Amino acid sequence: MIEILNLLPVLAVAIAMNIGTGIYYNIGTKRIHFSFQTLFYGMGKAGIISAAFIGLAFCFEATDLSSIGVTPKFIMTSAIAIYVTKAMNSLSKILGIDIVDKQNGD
Repeated sequence: MIEILNLLPVLAVAIAMNIGTGIYYNIGTKRIHFSFQTLFYGMGKAGIISAAFIGLAFCFEATDLSSIGVTPKFIMTSAIAIYVTKAMNSLSKILGIDIVDKQNGD
C-alpha cells in the first residue's frame, strides 16, 4: 500500500500535464473556446480512472497476485504511463510534430 501512496503524486503530475497540454492544444491550436463544463467533465473522468487504478492496485495487493506479475506498482506505473503518453501526444500536436501510427501505416 505504501507503493501506491508514494506513486500518487506522480500520477497527479501526469494527470495535470495531460489536462494542461490538452487545454493548451484545444484553445491555442484548434481555437476551441474554453468551457468550464468540459474541463470539469474531463477532470471527473480523470478522477474516476485514477480511482479505478488505485482500487485495482489495492485489490491486487490484497489478493497477492504478484506471483503472476501483477503488482500494485505495475498498475500505478501503467496508469502514469497512460497519462504521460496522452500528454506527450498533445504536446507533439502543439509543436506540430506528426506522430506516425505504425499499426495503421499512417
